Amino acid sequence: MDTIPSSFTIKKNDILQQLSTPDDEYSDLSPKGSVDVGIRKLIDNINGIDGLVTTSSCAGRISVFLEGAKTATSHNGQQNESLQTGVPGGKGKGGRWLFVSHNPVEPVNNLDTPTSEMRPIMNLFGLSKHGILPINLKPATTRFVKFQFEPMILHVMAASLRHAQPVLAAAINAGFRESGVQSLKNLDDPKAFPMVAIRSSGIGLSSLVGYAIDNNKEDHICCIVEENYLQLLLNIANDRFLENSKRVDRFQSQLLQSVHRRERHWEDGKVRGERMKAQGLEEQRRKALQTLGEERDVPLLGLELDSS
Repeated sequence: MDTIPSSFTIKKNDILQQLSTPDDEYSDLSPKGSVDVGIRKLIDNINGIDGLVTTSSCAGRISVFLEGAKTATSHNGQQNESLQTGVPGGKGKGGRWLFVSHNPVEPVNNLDTPTSEMRPIMNLFGLSKHGILPINLKPATTRFVKFQFEPMILHVMAASLRHAQPVLAAAINAGFRESGVQSLKNLDDPKAFPMVAIRSSGIGLSSLVGYAIDNNKEDHICCIVEENYLQLLLNIANDRFLENSKRVDRFQSQLLQSVHRRERHWEDGKVRGERMKAQGLEEQRRKALQTLGEERDVPLLGLELDSS
């Protein structure tokens, strides 16, 4: 195994110090800002491996997201920047999450016969009213609402490409097929380190479920699907959460097995040098005895050599 640079050890210790703080005080580079309970054990196991440290993570999530304000184009072709104000709590130009869960969502109610007054999922998702999507709606300026399921995503910083290799192999074999190594600046910069992004889009889910009626009034969000359809999306997302959990478990198992195999075959450079030196001296002694035995034309095995 490659030697771990001291600069990596310093970075890892800083991250581990943050991880040791209480959950309500800890923050990382993920949108949520903290480690999800569902992968806390995985995070601890990875950070217990020499040459690896996690930098951001998400166990997977079900979300309903309102897009940010889009750049409008006026009649004279000029872009209108007035709609590009930001809103805290989201990403992009004013986008925000209306609902987020990092765990499967339990059924809200029995929706066999929903009424106009009984729309618990619509209310849960922050969709204020139900309506029909206008034919003349302009996608370029409309702020849509998306229902999404996103599987686990995890970023692991490695001390070297050799340290990164088993992480990437375990991720791909576990089903996170879109995983890859980012930040290859370490090839030229000794203070930079490769980053392994563990992710998969195969079990992801995304569907339009609404839009903002007025770009300047976020509270008026129109739902364009029925309550039963929202329930269907939720059921599918819950099933994919289970598949996501299986992949996470496979990734953790394969990574730990790979690291343990490498540790059993790994040898410190100094120890290896001493062993090779001892083997070389033993080989020289054996050849010397063999040469001496041939000169005397006597067998070596079981014979005490005497020069007298």
